[in-house]
Amino acid sequence: MNNFSPLILGLLTLSPLAAQVDAAPAPAAPAKSNHVWFADFDKAVEAATAQKKDLLVDFTGSDWCGWCIKLHEEVFAHDAFLQSAQKSFVLVALDFPNAEEIKAKVPNPKRNQELAQKYGVQGYPTVLLMTPAGDVFGKSGYAPGGPEKYAEVINGMLETGKRRMAEVASLTGSFTKVKEGKERDAVVATAVTMLAGMTGEDVGVDKVAEIAKNAVASTDAAIVEQAVNALVKAGQADAATQAKALELDPKNEKGLYEMIVKAKMTSVQDDDSAKAFLGDLDKLVALGIKNKEALTEMLFNAMRWAKGPLKDEDAAKKWATALEKHVEGTPEAQKYADMIKQVRG
Repeated sequence: MNNFSPLILGLLTLSPLAAQVDAAPAPAAPAKSNHVWFADFDKAVEAATAQKKDLLVDFTGSDWCGWCIKLHEEVFAHDAFLQSAQKSFVLVALDFPNAEEIKAKVPNPKRNQELAQKYGVQGYPTVLLMTPAGDVFGKSGYAPGGPEKYAEVINGMLETGKRRMAEVASLTGSFTKVKEGKERDAVVATAVTMLAGMTGEDVGVDKVAEIAKNAVASTDAAIVEQAVNALVKAGQADAATQAKALELDPKNEKGLYEMIVKAKMTSVQDDDSAKAFLGDLDKLVALGIKNKEALTEMLFNAMRWAKGPLKDEDAAKKWATALEKHVEGTPEAQKYADMIKQVRG
């Protein structure tokens, strides 16, 4: 995780400025059936291929991540989950521990890091359902309700995810076959409609988005706006789409501007992209924002990035003041009070 990773409450342990939503409970004792979990991804793929099953891959922090530990204690350590899940899945636990003695037990930490990067894992726990070929068709994390409920959800994803995979494959197949003209426009319009009903976490969203992006350059104003809205909301807007969104909504009257700024926040990787995000956030605050919860996240990241990697004390204090004012009178005020005080020195 780089120094600019955006805030994901409840999933990540961040810098000293990060909010601790819950204190992590003590690590759970290993389940009696713990041997059913593979720690080596590639060996799990071999097993899944041989058994003609799919993979359930848990990206976890076994000795530091409170929600990972809760998921293990409440779900993964129970036979009620294991017996159901193993009918369809080979189970994989890819661990990212902090303690050196636990790190020493991880078979291939470098491979785990490669997989986390490949699948865009940003928070822990992240649970991915995928084929042995590595095609993801479901995603989850911690969820309350116990082992039976979690197994029910996972099995539901197996059905709906595979169905969506087939739909996306059919769409992409059609797009590659059609030529320029009305037929191609019809496939693109179908992609826009499908994308409008998806989120950034949905199966195949990236493939549908690639087709939908073709609508951004259309001469049909209606389809352009539909495509831009769908791409932005699904977190799939590239530079051209972002520029079109700002052109369509320069004053944030439709909420497109703020979604673009939030998207830029999640893609911050270095000083330059962080500074660009802070500049855009300045403009957005002046315009006014519709999604108050999203602004909380953006102000928090602005404050901690200015204080930390950017080492800009004045900017950090400015964003701390903005955050304090924004959360004043809300349940979140106390949560951020100590961090704001720390930034102000």
